[in-house]
Formats: sequence, structure tokens, C-alpha cells
Amino acid sequence: MSSMDDTVDRNLDTLSRRLAELESATDTALAGGVPDRLPQNDTAAHPSFAELTAANDRLRAQRGWTDIDLDNALTPEQRAGFDRWRARQRSPWDRDDVLAVGFATVLGVAALWYDTAIDGAVAQGLGATRKTGWMRAWERAGKRLPIDYTGPGFGGRAHRVRSPGHDLVRPFEALRQIRAGEFRGVRWEYGDKHDVTVGGRFREVDSLPEALVLWAQHLAADLVTSMSLPMPGSSWLYALDNRALRTFAHEVYLGTSAGNGLNVRSGLLTPSLSVITTEVILRTHVHARACAATGSARLDEREQARRSELLLAAHSLVGLASAGKTLGRMIVLDDRKSMALRHVNVPVLLRMGCLAVQVAHDRRARSKAAAQDWDELAANLLE
Repeated sequence: MSSMDDTVDRNLDTLSRRLAELESATDTALAGGVPDRLPQNDTAAHPSFAELTAANDRLRAQRGWTDIDLDNALTPEQRAGFDRWRARQRSPWDRDDVLAVGFATVLGVAALWYDTAIDGAVAQGLGATRKTGWMRAWERAGKRLPIDYTGPGFGGRAHRVRSPGHDLVRPFEALRQIRAGEFRGVRWEYGDKHDVTVGGRFREVDSLPEALVLWAQHLAADLVTSMSLPMPGSSWLYALDNRALRTFAHEVYLGTSAGNGLNVRSGLLTPSLSVITTEVILRTHVHARACAATGSARLDEREQARRSELLLAAHSLVGLASAGKTLGRMIVLDDRKSMALRHVNVPVLLRMGCLAVQVAHDRRARSKAAAQDWDELAANLLE
């Protein structure tokens, strides 16, 4: 509980005790008795919140009121409303939060700095799965599919970028080609676009579920190869009537060597490791603190909002470092500057966007739940 919550609780409890004394004195006087003398009010006519708090604290010290009993100070309805208001208030950061964000950021930036070496280790680990029996079975099952056509104009090391069936955001086109048993793609010759359809040489697939399974097995077998799969949307770029975009989509996937370009592994899987590391560190920190304070790892609305703030701060710093490295590489590289884009941490940028929306939503919720200003309350009482 923050110091602001303690101040509000003390004031409510003090006012409740003073009202109880006034009611008791009134009842005694109405019954014909002589009530005890009540303490003088040492506050100004229209005190500020700080002045009222100071006066109440002096009274509590004089009367020995050390306990806070909000159950007696508020009715059940008032207590429920107060709890809802308090639960929406922002929980400020402390030193431990800053240290946790700093630690997560250092690890994220380190992963970004050595992203090429880490991606090489990931590629080696995925490549080892190709030797397993189940992956070999999947590779055999995905053979002779039309999406793997490598005829004239569609072959080479970067042939997957020219095949819609290898694009993760075009599942309907991939399944349609597998069901129909024909390949459909686009070939460019001297600036002229040619729609290519090839059929009659591929296996037949009877049902949509079978086509879906075969497509998944084929993509899984391609994912663990050195070239992996092209980034989602690459086949659309290659089909556009813009040579610069087509060249970009092809070269950024082709890379300077096999597997050294921007693909699903290097652009999504490997960068996701730093995102996961940050999430694990900060979520563990927040839930561990909640468990130590309340005995439960469950977070209230304030703690959930603080968790989102911590995550946004750490991911933003890593995203900034990612953008800085990418820009630096583009400045330094003399040729093939597009290859610098492989250092862009796409997952962290996506996570930043989601967290920014969440933090903005939390701020709007807090602003709508804000209590009236002290001066507004005083003005309402005088009306």
C-alpha cells in the first residue's frame, strides 16, 4: 500500500472516530446527561488536504488512535466503492522496479548485440532436428507438393520467396494450390509480369484437412533448414509492379550466404528470445513481490498496471537499441544496406505496441475513476 493510501485511510478513520464521539455526546445530552468535553478543532476554516492530514495525525497521537478500522468508518457500499477507487490508482515504481527493468534491459541489449551469433546457434539447434525420425517423416510427407515448384524462373537458393505457398500469411492460396495440384506464381522478365500456372506433375490431395496437415509438415521441414522460411508477406512484395520492392524482398531473404538473410528464424524466432527473457524476468519480479506482500501471486489492478509499465519500459529500451544498431549498420555498410534490417527486433516492436495500448488504456481508466479534488469537495459542501 502506498503512502497516499495510508493518508486517506488515516483521515477516514479519524473522521469516523470523531463522528462517533459527536454522536455519543449528542445522545448523552439528549438523555439529560453531561457529555465529556470534546477536543478543539485546530484546523483552519477551509484546510487543504495536507493541513487536514496534519491536524488529524496530531489528534491521533494525542488520543492514542493507532489502529485503522475502515469497516466501522465506511458502510459496506462505501467500502466497496473506496476499494474500487483505490484499486485503480497508479502504483509508483520503487528502486527494486528500476533495478529489475535495468537488468532485463541489459540482457535484452546483450542478446541484440550478439544476435548473429545467437541466430547461428538457433539455426544449428533447429538443423539438428532434421536428423530425427519424425522430422524426416514430415519431410517425406511434404514432398511433391506444387508449392515447392522450382522450374524456370522459380529456382535458386531463394526460391521460397517466389512461392506463395511458403508465405505464412497466405494459407488460403497455399491450400488451394495443394488441393488443385497446381502451382501458381509470378515471373518477371525485363519488367513484364507473367502469371505462371504449372500442373499435372504433383501429388493429389483429396481433402482440406489432409492438405492442411501436409502444408504444416512441409513448412516445418523447411523451417529447420539453413534458409528457413521467408518473412511473412515476402511473396506479396515480390509480386508487386515495383522493381525496388521485388529486389528488396529477394535480396533480404537471399542474404550474403545461406541462412544469413532475413527469414522467419532470424527475424522472428531468434529475436523472440530477448522478448521472452524480459517477460520472464519482470513478471517473476512483480508476482514475487505480490506474493511476499500478500501471500498470493495474484495481482490487483494497480499491480497489473505497474507490470505493464515495467514491461513497456524494458521493451522500449531494447527496441531503441535495435533501431540504433539497424541504423548504424545501414550507415556503415557500403552495399546491400537492406541486410541491416535483419537486426530489427520485430517481436519486441510488436510487443511494445501492445503494451503502449494497454498502458494508455490504464491511464484512461484511472482518469475516469479519479476522485474529486479537495477544493471541489469544499466548494460542494458550501453550496
